[in-house]
Amino acid sequence: MQGRKSQSLLQGASILAASMIIVKLIGAVFKIPLGNILDGEGMGYFGTAYSVFTMVYAFSTAGLPAAVAKMVAEQSVRERYQDIRKIHTLSKKLFFCMGILGFLLMAAFSKVYVDAATKSDNALWSVLAISPAIFFGCMTSAYRGYYEGMRDMSPTAISQVIEVVAKLIFGLALSGGVLLLANSQYKATGVVFGNVASSVEEMRHFAAPYASAAAILGVTISTFFGTAYLLILDKKRGDGVTAEDLQNSPKPMRSRVLLVRLVKIAIPISIGSIVVNVAQFIDTFTIINRLDYAFRTHSTEMMAIFGNLIPAEKMAEEAGAANFVFGSYNGYALSIFNLVPAFTSIFGKSALPNVTAAWTAHDYRATRINIQSVIRMTCLIAMPASLGILAMSHPILSLLYPTRAAEVAIAAPVLSLQGISLIFLGLSAPIFAVLQALGRADLPPMFMLIGATLKFFVNWITIGIPAINVQGAAAGTVSCYATILVLSLIWLHKITGFSVHFVRLSIKSFVSGLLCAGTAYAMYHWVLAGILGNSSFNTLVSIGFGAVVYLVAILLLRGVSKDDVLMLPKGEKFAKLLAKYRLLG
Repeated sequence: MQGRKSQSLLQGASILAASMIIVKLIGAVFKIPLGNILDGEGMGYFGTAYSVFTMVYAFSTAGLPAAVAKMVAEQSVRERYQDIRKIHTLSKKLFFCMGILGFLLMAAFSKVYVDAATKSDNALWSVLAISPAIFFGCMTSAYRGYYEGMRDMSPTAISQVIEVVAKLIFGLALSGGVLLLANSQYKATGVVFGNVASSVEEMRHFAAPYASAAAILGVTISTFFGTAYLLILDKKRGDGVTAEDLQNSPKPMRSRVLLVRLVKIAIPISIGSIVVNVAQFIDTFTIINRLDYAFRTHSTEMMAIFGNLIPAEKMAEEAGAANFVFGSYNGYALSIFNLVPAFTSIFGKSALPNVTAAWTAHDYRATRINIQSVIRMTCLIAMPASLGILAMSHPILSLLYPTRAAEVAIAAPVLSLQGISLIFLGLSAPIFAVLQALGRADLPPMFMLIGATLKFFVNWITIGIPAINVQGAAAGTVSCYATILVLSLIWLHKITGFSVHFVRLSIKSFVSGLLCAGTAYAMYHWVLAGILGNSSFNTLVSIGFGAVVYLVAILLLRGVSKDDVLMLPKGEKFAKLLAKYRLLG
């Protein structure tokens, strides 16, 4: 067995960030052609299945990994290695049971959910196809939580890359295969999956539910590969705990005591994770239902807005039109929107064991440094991304989905408004992890419940108004996560007694982000428009200029502190270089 190599907050975050870059790049390679393959209708079915999956998956997997990581980190500080091993054994057994339960719940209630959310059975195949992924995801999370608690983020990072590669290969191959089969049936007989198709558009319409289910099946297969990798890794490499460590370790606590502690920590986090994903579920439920209401009761106004964008076969029924608009929002706008919190959550994952260790050891200086670094480093990503998306939503979507002009036209205004909420959402996940590390895992669920309730009412009221329609989802998201962030910062100060100084920690990133977004917008619309037009090259050049301006601005404003740099791999070397030119805050 190899010796233990604990990682600092930013070392762990760097490993996860590297894997996340790979994961998101490959994920984009998956999602972009998938969006072009499935169109708004198919992406609607895909999103309907994925939103309920993430909610059940969160219940099965989110609480326990965080609880395992927290308990392992605590016992590691105390050098209670026999307890660490026992926690690992108990968590695997518990995760196995929860995986089976989650899978059965997903499969058993799939029809009820689809009927309530979409008023159509077309999404049923997608929901059924993804239900086994809950079991594999649970087993994967058991190992990820354990290694994260040991402050080894590499297994999590590698397994994520394996999953996304498998999803890319199997998801695109299976969904593309279904469409090829549908096309061959149409050409041979005119009958597609038992339905007579009079045109290519109708052929795609009849194939959409099955193509979506095939793509979702790729997600399920990917979770199997992630689980297989971690099982093999654990068998071959182990965790770095040596026989000598175990021999010198105190006698372990009883299994019942550890299990009770594990569940007590996990339940609030699991509930909080459900509530986090309820926000996405609220979008699925409210957008489709309220748009369906708007198309039925305000058909003239809705036709004036969407008549030239939604294909005729989808407009023939209100539920079909509502699903197409929802698919455009969920499959295209959210695919970009969700990139930012995926990256900022990296700091939360890495912060949890580090803050736990510092807080447990009563090292309040280290606790404060870790918390401030989490906020500052999160702002370095969230601020420019949020303001950049606000300014460049339509060019970005057009660059990624050049064959889906209608879906882009629907999604771009919503994504632009959603950009505002990224500042709040991007910071919420890492601060939630800090609160959990400080022993207040009960707070994030309460805050999320308040935010989700607010989002439901804002969505329900605004989406049904034709002039607002799906853009009401963006208003709901802003109100939800702004409220959550404010509550989180207030309680963070109450628990630690530290002055967070949020404005001071974020203002340099915000100013640099404004310069970045303003530069990209000006380059695209005013400088390059007459030369390159609204081309993909124009978009890339404009974003590139914005990124350079941001990097220069954040360094000149000294937006990165010495403590942040020192926690990076080879941080001392970078710190000396930046200090030489007086670029450290």
